[in-house]
Amino acid sequence: MKSGWRGYLVLALLAGSPLQAAQQPTKLASYSFDDTVETGPDTFAIWHHGQGRVRLSDAFHVSGYHSLELRDVAGDGAFPELQGYFPVRREGKLYFHFALLITDPKEELNIALAGPRFFKVEPDGIAFWLGTRDGMLVHNSAGVFEKLFAPDTFVWYLADVVYDVDAGVYDLTLRREGSDAPLVALVRQPNTPKRPGSAVDKFSFVGSPFVDTSNVVYYVDDVVIATSQADAPQGHVAPGRRKLFVDAFGEYQSLLAQRPQCLPVSDFLEDFDLSAKDVAALAQDELRALLSALVSEAPEPSGRANTRWAAVMEGMREWNQGCAALDQGHPQQALAHFDAAAAKVPGAPIVALSQALALAGLKRIEAADMRLGQLGGMRDDPRYAAASAYVGIARGDLERAEAWIKDPAARVLEREANPWHWLLDPSQWSLDRFLAMRRGLSDETRRHVEEAFITEQYYFVQLWKGETARARDYALAMSRRLRRGKPPWALWTERAGDACFFRRDLREAGEHYALARGADEARIAWLDLKLADVAFLSGDLAGERLLRERYYGTLKDR
Repeated sequence: MKSGWRGYLVLALLAGSPLQAAQQPTKLASYSFDDTVETGPDTFAIWHHGQGRVRLSDAFHVSGYHSLELRDVAGDGAFPELQGYFPVRREGKLYFHFALLITDPKEELNIALAGPRFFKVEPDGIAFWLGTRDGMLVHNSAGVFEKLFAPDTFVWYLADVVYDVDAGVYDLTLRREGSDAPLVALVRQPNTPKRPGSAVDKFSFVGSPFVDTSNVVYYVDDVVIATSQADAPQGHVAPGRRKLFVDAFGEYQSLLAQRPQCLPVSDFLEDFDLSAKDVAALAQDELRALLSALVSEAPEPSGRANTRWAAVMEGMREWNQGCAALDQGHPQQALAHFDAAAAKVPGAPIVALSQALALAGLKRIEAADMRLGQLGGMRDDPRYAAASAYVGIARGDLERAEAWIKDPAARVLEREANPWHWLLDPSQWSLDRFLAMRRGLSDETRRHVEEAFITEQYYFVQLWKGETARARDYALAMSRRLRRGKPPWALWTERAGDACFFRRDLREAGEHYALARGADEARIAWLDLKLADVAFLSGDLAGERLLRERYYGTLKDR
């Protein structure tokens, strides 16, 4: 682990609380990776080097919506790192808590508490050091690595470290998700330099900084640094598997049931339509200004920012202001800000989603449909599902969707009758195609577009209302109807599985997912992940592991 850095990139949307002076027993830092906090010398930094990355992920988590994913790439001459800071501690006890999920323990990772001398094995350098070596979880006490156990893959482990700065020793407790009995319970272990009084002021989660041979992918959540045992997390929270679609949908539904409001950002780059090229430019332009844009309001871009980033920052500012207006019950004012944001970042899905919600709040349903039409890439996102249901409820006349199913003569998106059938087919959808076709809409085209979305909204509204049996039956009827014209019937079979999953009918959900998987090659990986959820909740842990490894692509014998 180095103390000197080359180029870096700090990503936003990492969570935490502002650091406080350590005069009283207190929580010095807390990062759940859901709320935002500005990066900097008093909080944390995300270091991106080479091909590795550090990013928010909703794939796994212990609490909230996100954890932090660290991905290293062997041989690229660099490494990714989360490095966090707190007031220097030269005496007393420090409590360090975190959750760790490993995808392949054969790949090296390193976790450390260190002091002003950074990550060196010397006084005021590394005090606590945990890592993986050759498939084993190890810790370094008195300068020597000692084996702890062989961790399982895709399992959360809860770590609690109590570091006695004066004595230069630490206690280490490790628990597996869902279990109160510790796997490891070590006491009074000498710190890494074997030196009393070795100060600490930072922590690090990193890949392989010394030898650059690691392709590790691992996840971190609920990082807490405290000076009081009472401030350190006690016990174990619920197991942190992948956030299930049905659970996330329910949470977003609860938000929208209160009032129309912005749904949370899930992936900063994707939600604001930022490319790899954009990210590379970000490291050279107004980095900290862009980050603070996600905290509250973006500052005025300086003259050094290029035109692209000036527009991005202005778009973020407008989006934030629109969210504030929507939250205060002013959808018209919010829409003006969202429209201004869309002009600056025209491909940002989170902006189009927010526009749809504001338009629904104003009962401008046709316009809301058009904004939803821009979001073909979000078809599998529970935020899209919740927003679609919200628009459908605002529409108030969804009975036509059910009547279409019962009427043998109704077109219901059949290819020959409705040229817009591809709107609900993720394999055919593209934003450019949508934008090109919506220009100069005729009355007939408007009717086709409405038809495309009203069927989808009807389904999501049934889920919203808890009518899961009706949602399943409707999805199956749509699937049967659409098979005649070859539109995306498999998507509706999958949705029938989702409705069954909502009602925890896991056997039937698995059957529908498997049928959809066999019919839609483009969605095999995604359906494997849903089948993995079915297996996990059914108690088939071996099957769950096999399916999840298909999706994440790790764990190969060397």
